[in-house]
Amino acid sequence: MTKQCSLSCSCGKMEWHIAEGAEGKHMMCYCADCQTFPRHLGKADTYLTNGGTQLFQTVPGNFHFDKGLQHLGLKRLGPNGLFRWYSKCCDTPIANTVPKARFPFVGAVLPAGHDHFGRVTARVNTGSATVPTKQTGMTATVYGIFFRAAKAAITGKGKTSPFFDETGAPIVTPTVLTQEQRQAAQP
Repeated sequence: MTKQCSLSCSCGKMEWHIAEGAEGKHMMCYCADCQTFPRHLGKADTYLTNGGTQLFQTVPGNFHFDKGLQHLGLKRLGPNGLFRWYSKCCDTPIANTVPKARFPFVGAVLPAGHDHFGRVTARVNTGSATVPTKQTGMTATVYGIFFRAAKAAITGKGKTSPFFDETGAPIVTPTVLTQEQRQAAQP
């Protein structure tokens, strides 16, 4: 069983945690978008390892903001991309969600080398890695997302999200990176 994992932004104005016992997947994603966002925020050194972003994928019912919610920001890399949540106070990446609240998914962004959840059990989209990296665990990752979503729907953990209001709208308005901003941050 996982113990509670407490995290904060780099300046300390925001704090959040992943609940004790949270089921999820500790993984690395090497896709270009997962590299672009920390680079756009100026956090590549803290959040990228060989082009990979470390994530803990779980359901929103396991994710809780503890302090500084007024500093929460939301960006998209394009008009149809994932929601990428971050702290506006110091540009720390926090999490990724799909744009629809009804699909219970959150990929909590972890600092490089974070070991609270044990070893990384999947490395996906490795074609964009900056060093040769073997892809592992893609099938289990995809099945896990849908399994946790179905279980959350049954248990009720999928009904609430700290990222969306009761109508399903994001709690802050997303901004979309311009083409120039995105290109400047791409690997």
